Amino acid sequence: MVDTDGVRPGPRRTLSEEAILDAALSLLAESGADRVTIRGIAARVGVAPNGVYTYFPDKAAVLHGVVESILGGVNHDRFVDPSLPWRDRIEALALELRGELLAHPGSVHLLLADPMTGANSRAVTDTVLSILADAGLPPEDAMLASHLISVHVLGSVALEVADPRMSDAEDRAARYLWGLTRVLDGLSTHVGAR
Repeated sequence: MVDTDGVRPGPRRTLSEEAILDAALSLLAESGADRVTIRGIAARVGVAPNGVYTYFPDKAAVLHGVVESILGGVNHDRFVDPSLPWRDRIEALALELRGELLAHPGSVHLLLADPMTGANSRAVTDTVLSILADAGLPPEDAMLASHLISVHVLGSVALEVADPRMSDAEDRAARYLWGLTRVLDGLSTHVGAR
């Protein structure tokens, strides 16, 4: 088949960024972050490794896409209503983040290594900063508080994933909330002192 310019069209693309990211997420769930490789992804989607490079320049870009995909599962709109108490919004967001991370074992390690510059990463950060601004924290303090919350979320989930036998799911969730409550208690004291 020849197009109107007399040039043969190239092969049809049978692959997509979404299919590559789905394959990477599957490998992440099955084997952990260290096992997400370009070769593994290519085998999963049925192409040669260079087929993956058509969509992503390198493994780091694929892993960044995986982080963005995971964080894209967070519904930011639920947390922006300034009429709701800021603590309730931070807690709900932290619980939703925990759920997304636990749904993708190994994802915490990817988040820790990712530059967090994508649209979904920025949306999560901007949502947290907006909530903390609504609480009355100036930008510098809001940034530090956001970091503290991230440390709790990522650290708690990393420990939980490292040894899922340490307790039952209900107990792990209670521990997570206990720590989050203590973090928010400290921030409330700081907000009240301003």
